Amino acid sequence: MTLSIPPTRALHVALVAVVALSLAGCLNTRRVVTEPVRAAPSQPVQTAELAPPATPEAPVAEEALPEEETAVAALPEPETGLEIGRTDLLGGWQIASGEDQCQLFMSLTQWTGGYRASTRGCSNPDLAGISAWDLSGSTVTLKSGDGGTQIASLVATDPQRFSGATATGAPITVSR
Repeated sequence: MTLSIPPTRALHVALVAVVALSLAGCLNTRRVVTEPVRAAPSQPVQTAELAPPATPEAPVAEEALPEEETAVAALPEPETGLEIGRTDLLGGWQIASGEDQCQLFMSLTQWTGGYRASTRGCSNPDLAGISAWDLSGSTVTLKSGDGGTQIASLVATDPQRFSGATATGAPITVSR
């Protein structure tokens, strides 16, 4: 024996079942209670006067580099070379060489020929090819990607400025 339900009656039963199930989900009485986070005890902030920064004085060479010297290795050490360390060179610098004005970035990541360097905005292909640097005394050597080709050699004229010559003999300055 088969029961037959009229279609309108079946529709009403289905509609009532859907409404009942929907309301059952809304009647959930389970509550989630979160407790507020307690503040951690802290010390009062203390203040003190800072000492003024030390700015070492360094002589600036007034002489221009001889024009007939084109070898990078021929650059003389300054008479009173500045004490600089590798960490003094980290970060961004401005390069000026001839018509070229661009940026140089130096890090302490080990790289072929020294440490990692990169340039941005250099139109001179030699300067754009700088990818390494090294420090020997107060002389900074900028090198190409192969790590062996010297692009420029500079000496510290003050803590924020290095001057020298490129491998082609053009004057170059790196400063902040």
